[in-house]
Amino acid sequence: MSVPVNAVLAASPQATTGQPAAAAPSTPLLGKDDFLKLLITQLKNQDPLNPVSNDQFITQSAQFSSVEALQNIQQSLTQMAANTGSSALAAGTAILGRPVAATAGSFTYAGASVALPFTLSTPLAGGVLQITNPAGTVVGRVPLGTLPSGARAYTLQPGQPPLAAGAYRYQILGPDATGALAPLPAIAGVVSGVKLDNGTPVLSLGSVNVALTDVTSVGTTK
Repeated sequence: MSVPVNAVLAASPQATTGQPAAAAPSTPLLGKDDFLKLLITQLKNQDPLNPVSNDQFITQSAQFSSVEALQNIQQSLTQMAANTGSSALAAGTAILGRPVAATAGSFTYAGASVALPFTLSTPLAGGVLQITNPAGTVVGRVPLGTLPSGARAYTLQPGQPPLAAGAYRYQILGPDATGALAPLPAIAGVVSGVKLDNGTPVLSLGSVNVALTDVTSVGTTK
């Protein structure tokens, strides 16, 4: 009699080989080629007096087509992700050598003092330096008071605020029209390099890195 492909797939290694069953793999190992081999094996070894019915054959052929379609979709998604990364990197390299302004910058803290540069296009009253960890949680806020416009830097001293060694983001917050604090496009500089971080272009502005998604303006090449 005929043995459906589903039954072959479901059979344990002990039932098909006579060997003790091994632990089930954590990921599927059967692809469309394996599925097709099983289907051909079934047809070759079917009982001539009781062949596979048309309905069974059509169902199993449809299953094979589904497996093939799913694998093709997976390959397309993988290729799309690679193309997206390449396109994003190209977008970043297009602004090499140009001045940009962003609402956030990143830095690495290793236990020593670190300078966090920023540029104010207008005087700032009631400003705050805000530091967040990679998860986006605010881990420190430093009042900046009243500052004139221009380029400057805040020197972050060990313990002010207390930080563990690692990567962080910083923003300069200023009061908006309603008095609420909002990020200012104060992280500015000329793009000297571009790299990809989890598919997102990251621009190097001297000693500071900024994500392309945080950039609010791009100037012309000087």
